[in-house]
Amino acid sequence: MDALIVASTPNRQYALTDVLHHENINCVVCSTAAEARRASLCRPFDVFVIYSGLIDEHGNELAISIAESNECGGIYIEDSMRAEQVESDLNNCGIITLMRPVTKNSLIEAVRLISVANARVRELKLRNEELTVKLEDMKYIHRAKILLMRARGYTEEQSHKYIEKLSMEQRCSKRKVAIEILKSYEAI
Repeated sequence: MDALIVASTPNRQYALTDVLHHENINCVVCSTAAEARRASLCRPFDVFVIYSGLIDEHGNELAISIAESNECGGIYIEDSMRAEQVESDLNNCGIITLMRPVTKNSLIEAVRLISVANARVRELKLRNEELTVKLEDMKYIHRAKILLMRARGYTEEQSHKYIEKLSMEQRCSKRKVAIEILKSYEAI
C-alpha cells in the first residue's frame, strides 16, 4: 500500500510516517500543497494523509482534489474548531476527518477503514465494467436478431438459435457473430 503524506513540519511528517511504516505502508512525504499535487499526478496512491495548515494553503481543497483525481480515500487532520466546518464536504469525497490531537490507534483505524472502502470501490468498478460489456453484447445481439427477423422472416427464437449456432461453429462469441451479421446486412 502506498500513502501520500502532506504536512508542513518535519515533526508532523515523521510522526505520520512512523505510524504508517509500522503498518507496512510506503510513504511519499510532501511539505506543501503544490508539491503534493505534483506527486499525485505522477503516481497513484492508495491513501493520503493531510495535516491541515500547510504553508501554501489550508489543505481541505487539496484533500478534495486528490480524492477526486486519484479515486482514493484519505485522512484530513484538523483543529477541532475548524473540523466541523469542513467535515461534511470532505466526507462526501471519501475523506475521514480526524481532530487534533490524533492518536496512533485512531490513525491506524482510519487507514484500515479507507483501505477496506477502497477495496470495495475497486470491486464495484470491476463489476460495473463487466456489466457494461454484457450490456453492449446484448445490444449487438438484439440488433442482429431484429435484422434477421426482418430480412429472413425468422422468429426471435429462430434468430437466437441461428446466432448461437454460428457462434459454436465459428468458435467465437455471440457478440462477434452479431457484429458480422450486422456488417453483412449493412453492405446490402
